[in-house]
Amino acid sequence: MLKKEIAMRIKQLREDRHLHQKEVAAALGISTTAYCDLENGHTAFTAVELDKLAEFHGTGLDDLLHGDKYVLHMHDHSSNGASVHNQYQHGVGEETMKQFVEVLTAITRTLERLAEQQARLMERSAKP
Repeated sequence: MLKKEIAMRIKQLREDRHLHQKEVAAALGISTTAYCDLENGHTAFTAVELDKLAEFHGTGLDDLLHGDKYVLHMHDHSSNGASVHNQYQHGVGEETMKQFVEVLTAITRTLERLAEQQARLMERSAKP
């Protein structure tokens, strides 16, 4: 995500809460001028500032940075693979994400079959 996009998202969060720049700047421990430069995209937010902003706005970093955009989350919840969790993100269609997940699922099945075949070949080659 570009610093201008991050800045616009953070500005929108501030405006949605009817806050002034000086209030957010105070929460970050920086001057209003420095915050104004950040919010206008003239300088980039540091990771620490983004973390403080997420806490200040009562949200996670993912929501802070991506808002309503589609984000793909990969979590390994089993011993044999990853499960895919997604949420809607503006700009990527539901159908596109559905197709993407279907392709990932097909690839996972193919890899599982290859692993099974390799295991069988290893067993056969180990026999005298």
